Amino acid sequence: MISKYALAFAIAGAAAVPSIAAAQAQPAPQAADAGTDAEDIVVTGRFIDTGAKSAMKMDVPVLDTPFSVSSYSGAFVKSLETQSLADLYNYMTGLKKSGVTAYDITLRGFKSSGDDRNAIMVDGLPGLAGRYGSPPTIGIDHIELVKGPMSVLYGQIQPGGFVNMITKKPQAKAVTTIEARYNTYLSSISQPFDSNSFSGAIDSTGAITEDGDLMYRLVAQQTANKNYRIDDYTDQTFVSPSLTWNIDPETTLTAQLEYRKTRQHFDIGIAAPFDGLTSATSTIYDINAVAAINTSYTQPDNYREEEGQVGSFYIQRRFGDWKLNVGFRHVRYQSDQQDISSSGVNRYNGELRVTRRARQLQTTRKYDYGDVNLTGTFDTGPIQHKLLIGINGGIDSVRENRTKFFDGAARNTTTGVCPAGGICLDVALYNPNLSTIPAFNTLPSGPDSGLTDRNILSKNYGIYFSDLITLTDWLKVSGSARKFSEFSRVYTNTPLTVGDVKYKTTSKDFLPSVGILLQPTKNITIYGSYAESFVPPDPGLIDLTGAVGNFNPITGEQYEVGIKTEKLLDGKLGFTAALYQIDQVGQITQTICPAGSCSVQLGSARSRGFELEGTATPMPNWQVIFGYSRIDAKVTATGTGFGFQQGLRLPNVAENAANIWTRYDFDNGLGFGLGVTYTGQREGVLPTQSTDLKRLDLPAYTVVDFGVYYTKEHYSINLKVGNLLNERYFENSGAGSQGRVQIVPGSPRYATLTARYNF
Repeated sequence: MISKYALAFAIAGAAAVPSIAAAQAQPAPQAADAGTDAEDIVVTGRFIDTGAKSAMKMDVPVLDTPFSVSSYSGAFVKSLETQSLADLYNYMTGLKKSGVTAYDITLRGFKSSGDDRNAIMVDGLPGLAGRYGSPPTIGIDHIELVKGPMSVLYGQIQPGGFVNMITKKPQAKAVTTIEARYNTYLSSISQPFDSNSFSGAIDSTGAITEDGDLMYRLVAQQTANKNYRIDDYTDQTFVSPSLTWNIDPETTLTAQLEYRKTRQHFDIGIAAPFDGLTSATSTIYDINAVAAINTSYTQPDNYREEEGQVGSFYIQRRFGDWKLNVGFRHVRYQSDQQDISSSGVNRYNGELRVTRRARQLQTTRKYDYGDVNLTGTFDTGPIQHKLLIGINGGIDSVRENRTKFFDGAARNTTTGVCPAGGICLDVALYNPNLSTIPAFNTLPSGPDSGLTDRNILSKNYGIYFSDLITLTDWLKVSGSARKFSEFSRVYTNTPLTVGDVKYKTTSKDFLPSVGILLQPTKNITIYGSYAESFVPPDPGLIDLTGAVGNFNPITGEQYEVGIKTEKLLDGKLGFTAALYQIDQVGQITQTICPAGSCSVQLGSARSRGFELEGTATPMPNWQVIFGYSRIDAKVTATGTGFGFQQGLRLPNVAENAANIWTRYDFDNGLGFGLGVTYTGQREGVLPTQSTDLKRLDLPAYTVVDFGVYYTKEHYSINLKVGNLLNERYFENSGAGSQGRVQIVPGSPRYATLTARYNF
């Protein structure tokens, strides 16, 4: 097996793939910018751009940023032929998906939570149109990955960093692209044409007025995806119209709407059994003994339906050397889920069975967030300044109404018999028979303690400033600071308690960030930086006692040194290499408890790592991107009663990971792409109960992707074969103890055929 993967990496590193033809990289637009020209069908742009504004919120090139930041272009997204943002993570150094929600990621060793809206932002503002299901790529112009604590400029950012999706904006040049896509699987788990997915999309932009001052863009997509897993499907509607008005030469207004509706089978993955005949003699949850990766433990009629509406606007006004940027994002979101899903694994009369519980949850959310900042340049004698002053904040209002919560009755562990009059919801770990389970609407709705109707209100704001100072041609320094405050109120009703209200205010008077940059040549930067992060805990989290609001803020600090280069070897090579250390206090993880899902807070954790990422163009029409990360992330101190966590690795963090993607395009329109990603062994869970310290080891894996492209002036036909070698692997597991029953397997070999036509 090793020789197979070594050969795959050798081929990817030496043979064909990515193109970089005529186009030069354009500066990456920030939220208020109109964006770059609409791309042609031909994928000729750079895969990693030289500009990324997310790290500094200013028109600053990557070489002038004392932090690690990467800008992945739209050409890169198209070349990989992916439909969702999460499908790109394995090719983005230091980043991995880590759970079942859209927000669940690990970056530089630290995990964001399923309600951390700042983990993935849109045009620099938080709030996705859906909590579950990764955002579609059809509306993305490019993606900026910012690593390290960015709380100074953005607020509630985890210390690992965040993903910023820069959306497509209206352009004056009239271009309309129509896209059709088909996907099927090619493995023993799912034979060709057994599970079929279809999607259609349109992306149209152009000027409305003759002078081009008023422009439009419409991006829309309809998908019907049938997954390889039993009963699994995702149907999604995405529509995003936008307008840009150049009011005068100095003022631009962009308004954008987004509607996304998703209905999918509720599916949290597969469950791992413990080794040994009894849990007392077991030391691990055995990933090698899981059922087939298409096994489902949720009923066929389980579902989750989400609907989100978003309105955003951005104003940019120039005053000579100064620029005012105003951004606002409003999100309304509703979801309804009905599930009978896994809660654990037990042994009854010698048979391993998955225990389950029935739940129904209805959620409504309204989120408003705004950012106003002023940027400008000025001199104080021979010293040059790029100054940023701003204020941002938001109001988050959530109602979570759990209308059903029922734990199935426990069988007799010796006889395996369900108690008389009880309703057992457990199913066999292998070959589960779901047809014997009563209909969902016939199940009871107790115990009452599991039924909650909570209203959560959070308000936060921050004032910040940043200054990039050029002292000489080769020396620059940056300094930033922020004052932050949040107020929250949680109002909870249950059948047992009425009107339980809890208030909490969290503040941080001074949050700093500093950096120094040495630039011996115009294309090399040696830098060092220090930054802090500060995240008030989600006010709705429930602790092991059933109380809310009892968690401390999550803080972090990072030291980083590195080198950045561009256009080495006559423009053929550029790379970034970085060493960092992040210390975090108070990371929160989930565990199973009588109330369903509770949270616990760690003492502290440390992540030390090295990253290397770059792009190369050995010859015309050939482009390669590559990356490697080494992360040592462990618990360094524990909270009271959690001493058993001391020294353990943080979950879903591979010590070693690597990626390479390469594509070559011939002059006749034919192109080939090849990619290899390697993810090392990971700990699937961090134990949260002293009575269950069994490990869950997720083995290392290597995935090979292959693409064939045929492109002409007005159309392209592309074929991608994902997981070419049909590797059996596991992407991640859920948080806390729930990770043992929320293991997400990777897709078997699949083929995607995409056709595009533009006019």
